[in-house]
Order: sequence, then structure tokens, then C-alpha cells
Amino acid sequence: MPKGGVDVIVNDIQNNPQCPHGPTILFLKQIKGGEIKKYFSCSACRDKKECKFFLWMDQKNNYNKATWDLEIMNFKKGINHRQMFINLNEILEANTKKWFCNTCNELSVDGKKHNFSHLVLKGLTVDDLERPSEILPPLNDSKKEAQYHFSESSVEVIIRIFKQLRYQYVICVGTPRIHEYIKNKCPNLSSILLDIDKRFHNFFGPLEFCWYNMFNNHFFFDEAQDVFETYLQSNRGKGMVLITDPPFGGRTEILSATFNRINESYKKLNDIKTDLPMFWIYPYFMEPQIVNVMPNFTMLDYKIEYDNHRSFQNSPKGRKHGSPIRLFTNLKPSLIELPSKDYKYCDMCERWVSKENRHCGMCHACTSKNGETYTHCYVCMRCVKPSWKHCQTCNRCAQVDHTCKTLAFIKECFNCKEKGHKKTNCPLLTIIDKQEIKKPLTKVDKQEKRKPLTYGINLKKKLKT
Repeated sequence: MPKGGVDVIVNDIQNNPQCPHGPTILFLKQIKGGEIKKYFSCSACRDKKECKFFLWMDQKNNYNKATWDLEIMNFKKGINHRQMFINLNEILEANTKKWFCNTCNELSVDGKKHNFSHLVLKGLTVDDLERPSEILPPLNDSKKEAQYHFSESSVEVIIRIFKQLRYQYVICVGTPRIHEYIKNKCPNLSSILLDIDKRFHNFFGPLEFCWYNMFNNHFFFDEAQDVFETYLQSNRGKGMVLITDPPFGGRTEILSATFNRINESYKKLNDIKTDLPMFWIYPYFMEPQIVNVMPNFTMLDYKIEYDNHRSFQNSPKGRKHGSPIRLFTNLKPSLIELPSKDYKYCDMCERWVSKENRHCGMCHACTSKNGETYTHCYVCMRCVKPSWKHCQTCNRCAQVDHTCKTLAFIKECFNCKEKGHKKTNCPLLTIIDKQEIKKPLTKVDKQEKRKPLTYGINLKKKLKT
């Protein structure tokens, strides 16, 4: 059982009881005495004020479907996407300032009809309506719909990567700023936005926006799911990429289940075997959790910056070593070129890394994760943060002022998938197998493991020509 005593079951989510946010998630909770109890709860909201759904597994027969169907209907009440799109076009043509009532979720040319206590955005221009993520008040539930929007420089770098890899169709899952940039500035690119923020109905048409919950792969309207599946088949799936920026409080097991289902639909609808290229934006310290659920993903060094979060900026008031947010992808890192101002190409790793990331000859890799230059520990035989020292008591590197204790490993083994030990300690492996795991990879080993290219171009060759 992981930290906090709560685990999740992501199998067969679509058949779980439903709340207004779609199918619920089955959680396992360890209570006093070590007993495990199962319960259903909202996939998107951990705060009961946001969604009050809670049902013990052994009381599943008490689920009142009629009551919750009414709750779901009330939750979606007032959303007519086609009519809202017509309203948007009429307002764009009106030669007057525009208004948006955040309380009523309504775009209009007459703000006076709204109650004085409502949060009304006044005097909006056409440009404002084309960039709603810049004017809408952010939603701040870090486990559901936290809205930290990319800086323009980060958006430009991401779009540049897409263009270098010759992508034409972009699936934006929780990334409205990427969608807006493509819509307004990239005539040769197409995008569709999947987001849980229903306010976007007012600003994007039915073919551009789908009201969507990424924590259970749920479309709030059947029509939106049809639109998305049609988009997945654009150009028979060629030149398509998915980019997602989930709330950082979300569980990787749940999110990976969603992205795997999208990937399965992509391959099935297009009758192809290649995976959908993906970029997952998350903090660098979540790398073990992401790689555990998506073993084919690799973390890149590029630091994603946000406009409305001081810690996620490379500024005097930001974090000392830059933003901790990174790009994770199922593409070969050698394909992805990063800006030469702050990044360099490592010939030995065959990938772009940050300038402070020094290649370690013992680890055969550029080892920095957090924006510092790591140092190699010859006892642990790995690189660690420069502020860490090797502790003889703990037999590991740690902060100087740490409390000595044995850390229990609570994640899954990559070999047998059982929890409680790492692959290097797996009882199903022989001594020879374990020695091979600990043996550093040589450059020849890495070349043998290299997979055939599926998308894009070899950027290294491009740079040399």
C-alpha cells in the first residue's frame, strides 16, 4: 500500500458508478488494524465541496442511479455548444465592447443584466476572446483543474519542436494556451482542445473544444466524443501528436490509463501499430512515478515556465535552479532539439541537455535532474545532488541534516510487478541477471537498444548538414 494508505484500481473504469464528472474511481484504503476497504469516489475532485460522491464497495447496491442521473443532468444544464458558438460569432461581429460573466458562464455585449455581485470581465476585445486563457480567472484545485498557463517562450519552444518533427495535428489535453497559439498563429497546424473547464464552450466551436475529464477519459457529451474520434482519424493518424499538462496533484496511475486508452483508440481507428506520439508535462521529481506506469517515456531537460506561478519561472523571484517542470515523451530524445541558448547537444547521450548537466563517465549519462550539476558518489555508484553527502549509517547519499532511517520501497518492481522491492532486488532474478542490471550501459549497448524511428526526422543529421 503506497504512502497515505490509499491505492487505486484503474481497470474497467467505465463500468464504475457515475457522478457528475463521469465514472468514479475505485480506491483502496488501509484502515486501523491493516484492513483494506474499497470505495468509489469522484475521479476529478478530492474536495467533497466540489463533488460529494462517496460509496463503499460493499454498499454498491445502494447506489441510487436515478438520483445521480439527475445530478448529472443539472451539472450539464445550460450548456448548448452549438448555440454558444453562434452567440460567439455574433458577438465577434458586434462593433462594441464584449462582456463575460464568470459567475453565469455567459458571453454577451450587455454586462448590465448581470447581478452586481457577479464576477464580470468588462470591455473585452476580439483579441481577448481569441485568447481566453489570458483573461479568465484561473481555477486552482491542484487535483482537478489547476490552471497554471505556459509562458509564451515555452509555448514557442513546444510549437517549434512540433514543426521540426513535422506534426500537423495536435491534441491538447488540458493545454489551452497551446491550442490558442496554434489557432491564432499557426495556419499550417490544426489542434483540438480537451479540457474540464466548461467556460471554453463560450470561446471555441464544437469542432475545436471537447468538454472532457482526463482522469477517467470521460466526454461530458456524446457529440464531443464523436468529434474527437473523427479528429483522431485526420490524415489516417499521420503527423499527429498529443500534449498534456495534468494537474500536478493527479495520480499517474489514473492518468496513464487515460493516455493508454487514447493510444488504443488512435491505433484501432487508423488501423496502425505505431503508438501516438505524446508529451506529458510534469515535475521532474515525478519521473519515477511516470516511468513506473509508462516505461517507454523519457524525461527531457527542457524547463517549462508558467506565467502565473512564481516557482515555475526562470526569474530573480523564481526558483533558484529554474522551473522544476519537465517534458516527458515516448519519442526518442535524440529527435528533439532544444534552444541552444540554454541547452547543448551531448554526443555521448545523443540528446539535448541543459548546459549545467555534465556527462558522467561512470554513469554513462548526463545525470542532472533538478537544474544543478550533480556529483558522482563512488560508494553508491551513482550521481547525486551536490548538497548531498554519503551517510554510512543509511548506506546512501542524503542531505547533511537528514534523519537516519531505513526507507521502505513502496512502488512496483519493474520485473515481477509486485510491490515492496526494486528490480535489482527482485527474488525472481538470478545473481547474473542482477549483475547485468547494475552494469553501466556502454555506447554500443545503447546503440543496440535503439528503436527504429516512427515519426519526425533525425535532428542530429539535420544539424550537421
